[in-house]
Amino acid sequence: MGRNSWQGLSENIWVNLLWFQLLWWLSILQTDSARWPVLLLLVAHLVMHRHLFTEALVITACGCLGFIVDSLLTLLGFFRFYPDTVLPPFWLFLLWLGFAATLRQGLKFFVGRWYLAMLSGAVAGAATYFAAAELGAVALGWSDVESVLLLAGIWALMFPGLLWLSHSLGRRYV
Repeated sequence: MGRNSWQGLSENIWVNLLWFQLLWWLSILQTDSARWPVLLLLVAHLVMHRHLFTEALVITACGCLGFIVDSLLTLLGFFRFYPDTVLPPFWLFLLWLGFAATLRQGLKFFVGRWYLAMLSGAVAGAATYFAAAELGAVALGWSDVESVLLLAGIWALMFPGLLWLSHSLGRRYV
């Protein structure tokens, strides 16, 4: 099988969302132990994409932006990781790259539906971090109420912002 037979597979909405779920569970349950399988999943996504350069640009820009926000929250003591570190661990960076790979595929429904994206980001973004905390991947340094309010506020802005950025870069370079 050549590259052409797989080309575009990672752009399928359902394949993309299932792929991200696998990446998320690996990252949260295995943390740093999952770095090689997660890296392999990220490379596979790019190899199976019709616009490799554009997708790599989007993943890098959006993934780095998300990781910067999580790094600031870690520096402020909001997120705590084991072992105790100043910056978030590498597995979280890879998870951000994986999330960025869903923006133009699995989550493209939200583009142009900015209020829905804000609401979904607020709810799902906060819920995802609480799930990760329950599974032991991260500890939240603030009370539950403060954590929900902060995460919901950040994700209400972050999700539509990342969608906008990903699709702006995608249109510009395709």
